[in-house]
Amino acid sequence: MLFKVLLLAALSPAIFAVDHQIILGQNNSLAFTPDQVVADIGDTLTFIVVSRNHSTTTTVFSGAVCPPPAGGVGENGWDSGFLSSLDGSTPQFVYTVVDTAPHFAACAQAAGAHCRAGMTFALNPTAYMTYDEFNANAMAS
Repeated sequence: MLFKVLLLAALSPAIFAVDHQIILGQNNSLAFTPDQVVADIGDTLTFIVVSRNHSTTTTVFSGAVCPPPAGGVGENGWDSGFLSSLDGSTPQFVYTVVDTAPHFAACAQAAGAHCRAGMTFALNPTAYMTYDEFNANAMAS
C-alpha cells in the first residue's frame, strides 16, 4: 500500500501536468498569444511560431529589457534561438516549468525591435511584477 502511495505521489506532476500553447506571430502580429501564463512545476510551455522569424528569450523585468540577451536571463531562463516559419513550417520550442518564480521573455528579432514593439511574454507574473508593467518597460527600453 505504501508503495502505491509513493508511486502515485512521484507520478502526480507528470500525470497532472498541463501543456500551455503560446502562439508567436498569430495573424502576422508581433505578439505572443496568450501574452501571459500561470503554470505549475512540471507544466510545459509550447511556443509555436506561425509567421515570420521569432524567438522566445528570457530577459530582465526592467531596465535594458530589449533586446533579450542570447542564452536568456536568470536561473531557469530559456532561449529558443530564432525559429522561422518562412518555409511554411510551424516550428516549436518546448520549455518545462521548473519553478513558480516569475519569468519574463521577449522576441530578440531585429536587434530588439520586436521586443520594443511589445512582443513580450510573462510566465507566472505577480501583483508586484505584472505583465503590463513588464511590457511597458520593454516598449520604453
